[in-house]
Amino acid sequence: MSASVLRLLNQPGWNCKLSREGVSIFAPTKQDAIHLAQDYGYTLSETAAKIKGKVRIGWKGCKQPIEFYEWMASQKPSIPVETADRFLPVENAVFCSQLRFPTEFLRRMVAAAESERPVSIVRLDNQKQILINKPMSEMLETSPEIATQRVMTRFWLPEDLAELEQRLRNESRFTWTYSGGLNEQTWAILTTEFETFEIEGIWYRQGKSLATPQPVPIPPRAFAA
Repeated sequence: MSASVLRLLNQPGWNCKLSREGVSIFAPTKQDAIHLAQDYGYTLSETAAKIKGKVRIGWKGCKQPIEFYEWMASQKPSIPVETADRFLPVENAVFCSQLRFPTEFLRRMVAAAESERPVSIVRLDNQKQILINKPMSEMLETSPEIATQRVMTRFWLPEDLAELEQRLRNESRFTWTYSGGLNEQTWAILTTEFETFEIEGIWYRQGKSLATPQPVPIPPRAFAA
């Protein structure tokens, strides 16, 4: 999506979610949805082509959302309208604080939204957790708004974080059992599949939880700044 669209979607009253069908945008009003479709229709159809899905714009009480499909990126037809009843409801969700979504990052967002396991993505240059899916939000018992603003160094013991960083330099993917903070009140034993990846010069780590966390007493040095 263009920077202009992303800035709009980050304004109050707007929401954006990914599912196996594609991208679902929720506008504050029907008029806002129509303006978005009129002003950025081609950009939205390009997004549909990149993710090989569709972009749907809805609003409160909407029964006929505005739909953009992959083929529109080349044909630029008038906006089609289909009833929402033809499609499965949006059951999965992914929450992200990043403003720009390169194609590869969009693919990872879709995969996270479709995953039944808790998934998170951390940007390595600032250790900020920028993306979680719904199962991860539930596992952390933390709202997406808070979880996607966290600097994750606070939720590791220093020696474990040092070992994680060393392993990330030597291995692109591995599974590790360790202890870490779920939230400010809970420490647990976790088993996670870690993966590093790079997009446009920025490195990230993805974590997928593979087992139910086992709560343990909070270590004395936990939640250090």
